[in-house]
Amino acid sequence: MKTKNGLVIAGTHSSVGKSSISSGLMHLLMQKGYSIKPFKVGPDYIDPGHHARACGQPSYNLDTVMCTPKYVKNLFNDIMTKDDIAIIEGVMGLHDGASATSDKGSTAEVAKLLGLPVVLVIDGQAMARSSAALVLGYMDLDPKVNLVGVIANNINSAYHAEIIKDAIEQYTPAKLLGCLPTAPKISIPSRYLGLHQSIEQKQNIYQEWAKHIETHIDLKSLVKIFKLKKSYSNCKQAPQRWKTNAKPRSFNIAIARDEAFQFIYQDTLDFLDHQGFNISFFSPVHDSRLPKDMDGYYFPGGYPELHAESLSRNISIRKDIKKAGSSGKMIIGECGGLMYLGKHITNETGKKLPMVGLFDYSTSLKSRKLTLGYRKLKPAKASNKNKISILNGHEFHYSTFTVNNERPKWINSQRKKEMPLSDGFTKYNCHSFYTHIYWASNKNWLNYLMG
Repeated sequence: MKTKNGLVIAGTHSSVGKSSISSGLMHLLMQKGYSIKPFKVGPDYIDPGHHARACGQPSYNLDTVMCTPKYVKNLFNDIMTKDDIAIIEGVMGLHDGASATSDKGSTAEVAKLLGLPVVLVIDGQAMARSSAALVLGYMDLDPKVNLVGVIANNINSAYHAEIIKDAIEQYTPAKLLGCLPTAPKISIPSRYLGLHQSIEQKQNIYQEWAKHIETHIDLKSLVKIFKLKKSYSNCKQAPQRWKTNAKPRSFNIAIARDEAFQFIYQDTLDFLDHQGFNISFFSPVHDSRLPKDMDGYYFPGGYPELHAESLSRNISIRKDIKKAGSSGKMIIGECGGLMYLGKHITNETGKKLPMVGLFDYSTSLKSRKLTLGYRKLKPAKASNKNKISILNGHEFHYSTFTVNNERPKWINSQRKKEMPLSDGFTKYNCHSFYTHIYWASNKNWLNYLMG
């Protein structure tokens, strides 16, 4: 693969400032006339939303666990033209991923796979010469990672910045690109699944971060070190990652998208488009009726629990959804979508609110319990229809079932030493999962749904 133009913004750990720095840099470079293409390592939904708001381009996930490395490379090449600059936000710490003893699923793996240099974000608060030891450790663990620059966050004096710079540039080959002071007034607040969503932010937050970065980062050095160039051609080719030609448009799918349902991979939308689906969007919060003349409905994840009262009050669309599912329409719900398609959601205050009632289960956020991890689902009982279906995905939620009278149809085939996790419920032609399925890497999934 020919090396593309761009860089990876990694961190020493989660919450070190990767998202704000990535989004701010995207916005700043876009304003300077660069053609930016944003990406996110791992199975995250929230950060890509901020990327899209920051630079006006959809952000794509690069995940080598749910997808093969070859698929990730092809996806990256499909999205990038020769004139684009990739800004890739890492996941967790630089070397964190799906394994404690390998780079699988890590930012480091993706950086090496794509041949891109890395900027490491560190928290410099209460640190001086030890910052050099920290950076050296991240470099020495895997010398194949091309870590060339460092950004120190939470640096609140010129003297402190000078110490950090002298230490890092004395003991490591990395260049200190800048020191960012703490900026609580422009911080993006967090909740239990991560940062508040981009839909909840005012546009000026990205402008403020761009100003913050321009003030405190040596942009000229960054542009020079990473050889960033401006260009304006936009020559696109047919996507290579699916190895098939685009199909004629023959199916209509309506996707729930509003403040309650936001968690959908851009690659899934591309995949559905490539497979001949006409995509439209609707709001279970605001629309009084379900869109008509659809072959299927998709309810992705999100925060239905935060909007449970509004969802519950919208009785007319809940009735439409239940009627559509009962009459044989294809309906898919994932995580938040699973919760909404059940009988009730109990919110954090303990209030039990009626939902669609298509499936005979109820969920609750009253007592949070974290469920987290990659999933490789296989049918619990093989049949001619599902014998070749393996679903790759990721599960991340704090809700739990309070009542579940449905029988799971899928099991996590990765859990060999323990009782396998069960997931996936089917009723009529409706399917719900706690797992977020990565549709585009599961080429048989649509065949299963449409078969």
